[in-house]
Amino acid sequence: MKVLVQNTLTNRQWVAFDRAAGFSIGRDSGCEVRLDSRFVSAVHARVERADRGWEIEVLPGANPVEIDGKQLSSGQKALITGPARMRIMEFVLTLIDEERPTRQVDLSEQLNELQNLLHANVLRRLDLRAGWSPSEFSPEEAEQLNRLVDDLLLGEFRSQVFESELTPLIIRRAMRSRLGDWVFRRISGEKKEPAAWQTLGQNADMEAAVRAAVLKVAARLGLAENRPLPPNAEDIIDAGFEGAVAPVVQEMLENVRTYLAASYLKKSLYDIIFGLGPLEDLLRSPSITEIMVTTPSQIYIERNGRIVRVAQAFPSAESAISVIERIVAPLGRRIDRSRPLVDARLRDGSRVNAIIEPLAVRGPCITIRKFPVFHVSVEDLLRWGSITRPAVALLRACVLNKCNILISGGTGSGKTTLLNVLSAMIPGSERLITIEDSAELRLQQEHVVSLETKPPNVEGTGEYRIRDLVRNALRMRPDRIIVGECRGDEAVDMLQAMNTGHRGSMTTIHANSALDAISRLETMVLMGADIPLAAVRRQIAQAIHLVVHLERISTGERMVYQISEVTGLHPHTGEVELRDIMLARRFADGLRLHPTGYMPTFLPEMVDRGFLELRSWFEQVRA
Repeated sequence: MKVLVQNTLTNRQWVAFDRAAGFSIGRDSGCEVRLDSRFVSAVHARVERADRGWEIEVLPGANPVEIDGKQLSSGQKALITGPARMRIMEFVLTLIDEERPTRQVDLSEQLNELQNLLHANVLRRLDLRAGWSPSEFSPEEAEQLNRLVDDLLLGEFRSQVFESELTPLIIRRAMRSRLGDWVFRRISGEKKEPAAWQTLGQNADMEAAVRAAVLKVAARLGLAENRPLPPNAEDIIDAGFEGAVAPVVQEMLENVRTYLAASYLKKSLYDIIFGLGPLEDLLRSPSITEIMVTTPSQIYIERNGRIVRVAQAFPSAESAISVIERIVAPLGRRIDRSRPLVDARLRDGSRVNAIIEPLAVRGPCITIRKFPVFHVSVEDLLRWGSITRPAVALLRACVLNKCNILISGGTGSGKTTLLNVLSAMIPGSERLITIEDSAELRLQQEHVVSLETKPPNVEGTGEYRIRDLVRNALRMRPDRIIVGECRGDEAVDMLQAMNTGHRGSMTTIHANSALDAISRLETMVLMGADIPLAAVRRQIAQAIHLVVHLERISTGERMVYQISEVTGLHPHTGEVELRDIMLARRFADGLRLHPTGYMPTFLPEMVDRGFLELRSWFEQVRA
């Protein structure tokens, strides 16, 4: 992308950017396209490569941007598929993409169509849906399937796969997939043997040659096998992959390129027949936090707080539905036109929501909240700037002191992650019971009972809701009860548990602030019990000690924004009162959680019991 800038006030013109990578626009010296004006934000907009061209995002709080005569407000995105003219205040930017991304889109669509035809041919020739499964493969059946796919690739599809303009794209996709798998294995430390269907048609000598090529690409990107991977390894790969892979592919022997192209198409085919299709590679990417299938042909991901479209796609709506069924069937759940939406989880704990017709008008829709491949620790949150050490000391003392904690925040703000981190501070001698819709908490203690809700069966019976499980948990001699999320009438029983000797319990709630969290809790209790509002507020004031609120800030990062104590009821209005112990404040280096100077009423108790040092607390308040 080449970016030409003209300052309409001084009439000065210059080439601000001329590289294949994405770039940022703003006043800050770190921006690739720097516009020196007080009306331009520090980072005003970002432009990233998308599958159909280039995607521009105007960051929240920035002044509007005009693109080819159309205004784009802060927080909005737009797709650029050709030369474009952009106006930001007194600057006019001309964007010229000399790589013609629209052609790349055409090739991507052709490759998706090729994979769709391969899939249809295999299903037509082998009735896989009638009974084959990867765990039941006999060697003869595996060889039969592999031979059939080889016949298709080397027969009627030979020219399209190995002798067409699609071939370079297939090889690049194959190398990117292999490189992503290499990163995943390095970070996760996975050493288990792959499933039988994942190794069909592999050749040991060819695999060694491909691995050597992958390591060469990694080395060109500055990623060595004998050195730890940086946290932004995948960003480095995305930025420099095209330039690094081209010379390595040119050095490959012809038979290795042929094997690489064939193995990639086989993998894609077997993934859709036996695995999770195009989601397999995305689930193995350590930096992806969310996968969103809008339609079978449109898949978006969230990485580093930003949403971008990826090249992967399902061959058809039917294949997407079969993947959903493959996810929910082991959990005893179902999805069909009579029950067209379902919540489930993957084996690694990732949360899945799926919805199909007639509710999803444009086809099957899947949303996956991915779990990280490693346990997030306090040190990770500190390194990311999500929390401060004084806040960690306070929360650890509150957990040890058995304060009841309510964690609030918006969607994707990190509530469950923080709940996992706080639960790791609970002494291992206590009996914990977790209750969730889809089990995704990763408690590290040994004495843990994990309960999960159950939807009704075909006859409409056998349903067990969170409220049922909370009531039952009270009979299971828990020291603490941890509810993954309160979002309905189970709040009644959760408050009862907190008020009847189960101190130190925790839960999360969707809300925009700590005060909103209390208001939502009031509403949910009123939904589940016919009791006066005054009594509800009294119950909340007696049960909840601390509200920890998280925010997702404009850069996409998540942070603990507010820690508040529930101090009781207002003497005149009767409303639940909160006092902020710590609150995010803006400093020269950005937002940071800072003590307000208010001392929580349970501070002396925590100090007396040795959970918090009083001297360090006063030093934090004065800082």
